[in-house]
Amino acid sequence: MVKINITIEGENVSEIIDELLHVGIGLLKSNRKEIREILKILSEESLEILNEKKTLEKGAELYRKINSEINWTYKRDKE
Repeated sequence: MVKINITIEGENVSEIIDELLHVGIGLLKSNRKEIREILKILSEESLEILNEKKTLEKGAELYRKINSEINWTYKRDKE
């Protein structure tokens, strides 16, 4: 079991936030291997999701809408 005690001390909120950022950055730097592994897992999962048929269909629909809007704007501005 892990027990975490948090004490917040500081004169203002920005001082507290600065200290939290400093601690957070230190944790990130000292755990690069673990963070890299997490990012690898997330990227693999993201690619699997992007390759699902439903997601590809939504992407194709969005592409068609964007392309249509670009063409319409181009024709409008050309005239």
